[in-house]
Order: sequence, then C-alpha cells, then structure tokens
Amino acid sequence: MPVSTRRRRALLFSAPAALSVLLLTSCGGEEERASAEDAAEALAQALITGDFSEVRFSTSSAEILGAAAENLHEPFAELGEEGISPEVTVAELVVNEPAEDSVRPPTAEVTFDHVWDLEELGLEEDWSYQTAADFTYYEESDLWLLDGETSVILPDYAGHENIGLITTSADRGRIMDGNGRAMVYNRDVVRIGLDKTQLEGEEAQRAAARQLAEAVDIDPDTYEEKVLAYGEEAWVDAITVRAHSTAITVDDVEDLPGVHLQYDQMPLAERADFAPRLLGRVDPVTAEHLEADPGLSVGDLVGTSGIQAVHEQTLRGTPGVRIHMDGEPLFETEPETGQDIHTALNPRLQDLAQSIVDEQEVTAGIVAIRPSDGGILAAASHTTESEYVDASISTTYAPGSTFKMVSALAMLRDGLTPSSQVSCPHSTTVHGQIFRNVPGYPGEFIGTHSFAELMAVSCNTLFADAHDDVTSGELYQAALDLGLNEEIGIGLHARKGSVPQEAELNLHAANLFGQGVVETSVLGMATVAASIAAGETVHPRLVTLEEEPEWAGEGDLTTEEAEQLMELMEGTVDFGTLQHMDHVPGEHVYAKTGTAEAGDGDDTYAHTWVIAVQGDLAVAIFLEEGEFGGSTNGPLLHQFLTGAQDILN
Repeated sequence: MPVSTRRRRALLFSAPAALSVLLLTSCGGEEERASAEDAAEALAQALITGDFSEVRFSTSSAEILGAAAENLHEPFAELGEEGISPEVTVAELVVNEPAEDSVRPPTAEVTFDHVWDLEELGLEEDWSYQTAADFTYYEESDLWLLDGETSVILPDYAGHENIGLITTSADRGRIMDGNGRAMVYNRDVVRIGLDKTQLEGEEAQRAAARQLAEAVDIDPDTYEEKVLAYGEEAWVDAITVRAHSTAITVDDVEDLPGVHLQYDQMPLAERADFAPRLLGRVDPVTAEHLEADPGLSVGDLVGTSGIQAVHEQTLRGTPGVRIHMDGEPLFETEPETGQDIHTALNPRLQDLAQSIVDEQEVTAGIVAIRPSDGGILAAASHTTESEYVDASISTTYAPGSTFKMVSALAMLRDGLTPSSQVSCPHSTTVHGQIFRNVPGYPGEFIGTHSFAELMAVSCNTLFADAHDDVTSGELYQAALDLGLNEEIGIGLHARKGSVPQEAELNLHAANLFGQGVVETSVLGMATVAASIAAGETVHPRLVTLEEEPEWAGEGDLTTEEAEQLMELMEGTVDFGTLQHMDHVPGEHVYAKTGTAEAGDGDDTYAHTWVIAVQGDLAVAIFLEEGEFGGSTNGPLLHQFLTGAQDILN
C-alpha cells in the first residue's frame, strides 16, 4: 500500500496489534526501509520487561538512558514485590519526513501509554501516565535509533530516584444487629508480646517466654517455640486483650522481662462470649492468607471464622495506596472503609438463649426466628466437645417427634385433616421391625382418636403405619416446603437437614416419626416452626439482604396447610406432652416435642427437642442428651418464651 508523501505523518494506535502491518518508504519511493512502528513497539516491550536488547540507542541516548535501562526494575522493586508490572503501548507515532532535497534524516516522535493494574493491591483503579521518546532513522544501517531520555521511563525521572509504595489498611465494616446498632466495630486492644532485643541469649528468651505465657494463660511450650523461631530482633505476640480487660491487665505483665505492649484497635463485639461462632474472629494475616489473596498485605487483619470470614470482601474495604518518587506523590487513593453487614440478631434475645444453653451440662442449641420475615433473632450453642462445633446452625441430629410436623404435612396432602379419626395401636410391625410408643404413653389415647389429639400426645405408631400412604418422595417434598432446603443459605455456613428422597418399608416408617436416617439441625426445626407460623415457606436469614433474593417464595406450603399444621400443634400445651409446663404469658403457645434414640447398645441415650410458635416468634430447643422433649426441654421453652416477652414486647 503506497504511503502518503506528506512531510509530517501521524499514526495513532490503541493496541500493539496495530503495529504490525505498515511498511514505510522514503519520500514516497518504492524502496522499503525499517519500520518506525517496529522500533516504537520494541521500546514499549522493553519498558515492560526491562530487556532492552532489541532497542537501538543513539550515542547520546546510550549515555543518558543506557544505565537507567540496565537497572530498570530497581526503582520499581516495591511494586514488583507485589507482583505488579506495567502495560505499555504506543499511543501516538508521528513520522517527520524531510524535504526531498534535505540532508536531514527522517525522525519519529512517539508517545507511550503506561498503565499499572493495581488489582493486586485490592484496587479497581489503575495508575496511568504518558511518556515520550524520539527516534532518528539512519539509512546506512537501516535502523531507527532511540534519542530518548530517562523521562521515557517515568515523567520527571532522572535515573536515580526510587519509586516507593505505601499502603494504608481500610477500617473494616461493622456487623450490625437487627435494630441497626453496631455489634462489632473497632475497639481498643493491647497486643502483649516479647521484644527479643531486650533479651540476651536463648536461655533468657526461653525463661521470658514461659513466664509471659503463664501470666496470660497460654501454652508455655507452644509460645516458647514461637519465640525461639522468630528472628533475633523480632517482637513476638503472645495474646491480644481488650484495653479494659479485667481478666488480663497491663499491670499483670508490663514488668515482666522483655515484655512490650502495642496499643491498637480491632473489630470486636462488646464481650468475647457474645455470639462468637456467628460473628467470627479477625486475626492478623498469615503467609497462607498473603499467598491466597493478593489484596492483603503484611499487618492487615482478615476474618478467619463466622460472618467475618464469609463476608470478608465486603467488610474489608479498600486500602489506601500512595506511590511516590523519593517522597513526591505520583498516585494516591484514600482508604475506603468496608461496608457494614446487617443481621437480624437481637442481642438481648441472643444473650437469653446463650445463658440458657450455657446452664446445660450437655451439648445444647437454641434458634429463634421471626416468621414474618425469616430473620434469625438468636442462634446460641453450648458444646461439651470442640469449641468449633456449633450445635445450633451447623450440626444435624435425629429430630425425633418434632419431625412429625413434616410428616403431618405429607399426610394432610394425602387427604387427612386435623379432625380425621385415625388409629394409634400399642405397636405396629413393618417389614419385621416392631414400632412402639414411648414409655409412659397415655393409655387413654390408644385406639381411634382425632389426628390433632394423637399429634398432641405424640403417637409413634400412627406415623409408622402411614408408610403405605405417604411415599419417601412426598416426605422429602414436604420437608422442602417447610424450609428444609440445604441449597438456600442464611448468610453463613449452615445446615438445615437431610431427608432421603428414596427410603422403603421399615426405614421409611422410622423416618416418618423422626428416627431412621432423617436428620435436622436446630436451625432446620426452627425453620419448620417458622414456616408453619408464617403460612408460607420461610427461608431464614442471619445476614439480611436489601433486595429480595431470587429464591424468595420458593416452596409450596399453602396458608390452608399451615393453618391445619398450627391446629395440630395447638393441643400440645393444653393436654399433650407439654401439659405440665408452667403457663407462658401472652398469646397461645403452639408446640411439638420430640425424643430421638441415639447411640447403640448399652450406650443408648436420647436427644430431646421442642419446637414452638408464639405470636411472631418461632423457636427450636435441642439437648444432645435428656429424658423426654416435654420433661427436659419444656422448662427451657418456658424460660425462653417468658424472657422473650420482656425483650420483644
């Protein structure tokens, strides 16, 4: 393609790919010569890689730019350590053709776009700037020689300055309660540790480590190893305490050998024992965090459990970044505080639930849900096992007779009503397995009675005999329609339950009254109660959402079905398994108790349950080991509902 014979010619490119197609001829002639575009592109690539082997310098440029080019990465070392490098492209190229009778050679003026993607620092914004360089064509060697200066690397760069990087962590967002008040926000803390520069020799370090560990009640062996593993000039943290802690005070440790205190802030709840498994922990980043998440830097805090971990990206915010040349700012952004996470939690109700489960000598859990909007008001767990086991939202157990509410929905859909006359035999046999009612089952309710009456006294054999009328697939669907849907979350890692779609004969019969292989969490059974109270399928949320989610409304529970289920729960406190529970003030309490066999042989014991609805409150209470749902959990239900009256009304 012939080239224009204009004496000044501008070629604009938006991407390097555009540089590969044009050939230049001298003064419009046919003789081919080296491409100015190729020379410009070679310089662009050199500015990215630091390899200038394909760039040809003029004599003056080699003296000025050569040394800087050989050590190009040194001034940008701090950016390189963060894995950041520029993208350099030719923004504009102007070729100046001399007059036909001139002895001057052709020249080219090139402008480069430099763009640094700062995503590795957690920023969406790029750092960008332009530089310029001149080239001169030498016909004898058929080369375009660079006449550039050090400013082609960076505007105003003289070849000896350092480019520094300073990042400032953003304040984390807060975790809010259901009333819009902050539960977790930055509070004053004291980091207690040893300054190894104050300790001479290994023996002094060992002794100081053990003395401090014992003073702050951490494992001396572990802390001693940690201290010895750190460098000789290191500060080695032992524990972080609240500034106003009474358990460990500054006075307890400040006079110990080598102790150094660092005053700081951390996002914390008011008390260390307030909903720790739900809210989660925030800790200093580790090497593993830094490797996995490019947005983190040494010294940052990161959520390691609970809401703090699950919603880390929302809470973290955006760090502030300052790129400077020997102190002069080149690029700056201010840190942006992380977004708040809103929950439905009611702190007073959470404290009430926690105080109740903490009084138990066995693993226990309580979950309370507001049926009208699915908000999880409280989720308290007490465990005798690992502190990381959550007995309220993440562990499943055999639900016993509380699961009869799920089976009852399938039976209602099969044609029964609360007033239907149904049979409760002493025992029934399914595929060779004998099913009986619990010891102490009232004899007056053996035989034919209304469905509602037998639900109130919790007849097992009625439900076992329903295995011929209700399929396992129908039971599974009833569970989904009452909210036992594992695919719909609460804003935190959680379990609701497991109900098989296929089960036959005696296994299916056992599933129908909450034994067999069905399992639910306390959250799951509270969800069942909430769906019944709401008159529609409830999908509870701990973390609230501003917009209605796509899954809202999923589930086919009808208002009529829910009303019938409420009727089946009505007699439990009047004459059924909770008839001996003290009166609870306020609206009528609709409830269902449950007792599930667990263990094997001589180690057999019982899980005990109760679910209840009172007004716009649904609750499930579980104990890993007890007598019966009525006798063991009934008093706890009374305590919780009575306390809730004072809190919610």
